[in-house]
Amino acid sequence: MIPKCNNKPGALTGLILSAALAAGGAGSASARDLGPRAPGAFDYYVLALSWEPGFCATTTGHADECRAPKGFVLHGLWPQMEGGDYPSNCGGPGLTTQQRQQWAPIYADPSLINHEWPKHGTCSGLAPDGYFQLSRKDVAAVTIPAPYRANAILRKNDIPAITRAFLAANPGMTPAGIRVNSRNGTVTEVDICVTKAGAFKACS
Repeated sequence: MIPKCNNKPGALTGLILSAALAAGGAGSASARDLGPRAPGAFDYYVLALSWEPGFCATTTGHADECRAPKGFVLHGLWPQMEGGDYPSNCGGPGLTTQQRQQWAPIYADPSLINHEWPKHGTCSGLAPDGYFQLSRKDVAAVTIPAPYRANAILRKNDIPAITRAFLAANPGMTPAGIRVNSRNGTVTEVDICVTKAGAFKACS
């Protein structure tokens, strides 16, 4: 199971959060938010890549964010437990102004940094710079298949082809390690499970 990334989606943070609500595994009632746990006490990460064209096609009220959809972009890197549960809001240092300025651009919507660090990053056991460096590294390690680098609307019936393309482009990725999610029949996100070291693995 993959966790929802829930908060109150405002004008700045809403770009990607609604995509999380559409996630197939993410929406499962069996995936529990465990709340705070000891930082670093988790099993693997979910790397969530939002498909901006699909998000923008299925939501309203985000004209600034959706003026020029960019394709697959980082939603977040989420600590996850085997079995479906996940920790959140584990406490730790806040972000400095310099850290926000430096790392916010790795996200599709820069304001997401204000949500992703306290809810997910604090559970990683890493300092902020280390967590954001790992997030950027894990994104860079995923090869986006050429057919999915352009701005296009993808439908639910495209999911098998999308999955096959990601598997072909990323040696070591298995069908059990990727989830393609849709909302109202439109693809909005791809979630990829990775080890703490960044290797592809099966999702629980």
